[in-house]
Amino acid sequence: MIKRAVIVDDDIEIQMVSSHLLKKREYEVATASGLGDLVCHPELLEADLMLLDYDLGDFNGLDVIDYLSNLRLDMAIILISSCDPEMASHILKEGARKRLNILGFLPKSKLLTELDHFIGLPHNMARQVTASDLALAMQSGHLFTAYQPKYDLASRKITGVEVLARWKDPVLGIIPPDCFIPLAEQSGQIVDLTWYVIKRAFAQQERWRRNGSELNIAINIPAQLLKVPNLLDTFDRMVASRAKGLEGVTLELTENTGIECYRYARHILQALRERGCRLSLDDFGTGHSSLTQLHQLPFDELKLDRSYVSHCDEEHDATAITLSAIELAKRLGLKVVAEGIETPGQLERLRLAGCDEGQGYLWAPAMPEAEFNAWLSNQSIEQRPLAVKANAVTTALGGQR
Repeated sequence: MIKRAVIVDDDIEIQMVSSHLLKKREYEVATASGLGDLVCHPELLEADLMLLDYDLGDFNGLDVIDYLSNLRLDMAIILISSCDPEMASHILKEGARKRLNILGFLPKSKLLTELDHFIGLPHNMARQVTASDLALAMQSGHLFTAYQPKYDLASRKITGVEVLARWKDPVLGIIPPDCFIPLAEQSGQIVDLTWYVIKRAFAQQERWRRNGSELNIAINIPAQLLKVPNLLDTFDRMVASRAKGLEGVTLELTENTGIECYRYARHILQALRERGCRLSLDDFGTGHSSLTQLHQLPFDELKLDRSYVSHCDEEHDATAITLSAIELAKRLGLKVVAEGIETPGQLERLRLAGCDEGQGYLWAPAMPEAEFNAWLSNQSIEQRPLAVKANAVTTALGGQR
């Protein structure tokens, strides 16, 4: 597999030295002097590895990190700079907060001696997986579902979970979703992956119900799923053994996903709604057709993207966009869910603005089944779902009702 790297530095000598080092390690290398080059030449970002300087003339490394975060790129990033350790630490934390794959800080003075340490880290191994690996992972069960709790912001009660796909390869370890989701899309396996997740999510919800936990589940679906022949019949067969059918299920349609025929998509989505599920417009504000989708498709819920939520307590523009989106949703009669809540300040800002539900690292990350169940059992009675709370109270009263 061809390995590609891009060096973002306005120092020609550093570009030359870094290029030489990476080419010796079998990388194809491109260079950029700063943010402007990356914006004007997006092909430079088709890379597995970026060496990023901090001081870049009119812009800096943080500007580049913001740009990469907005594009949701998954390349590995090494910060190479002569900046002081305090600034480097700040940049690394900002990159981690934006969910970027930053391998660490490499002072330019140590470029010759320590570059191998960084590019040899297992983070890059995830980029070696192929479409065949993904297909095998689904067959062998190496792909699993993880669950991130969702909270009612007013009552602080757990209302449900978002179901997320995770991949643990026996050799490579954890493969990031930002690596295998695009692979699934590019290789035509995104529909198979979606069915894989839906089946496991349905089974898990039934196990929770049998144990007294009434947790709603939210599942991401791509636009490609809506074009599957006999889609509604497939759903009918899958829920035939479920006492509550599609009740308690929310299907989240990614806002970046292209809808080719709104009339047909509306027909399918409305039929799913009539079968009991709810529909959510995911990642609102990150694509180009938000208002069109809200107007044309029968959504029950609008989900605010983390790129705005994670800044709504500190940046004026992010706050304005977040509050405007909440107001728009309320005018349309939609429920509002915020993802990526990380601080009490963000939680309070969203709650006061009328946001209904939220999820994020403030409470918990996505967890595998066993870990989630253990986490749930350790929550206070006040925080648990209603069914679990009732069971706990009954137990405390010696079985009296």
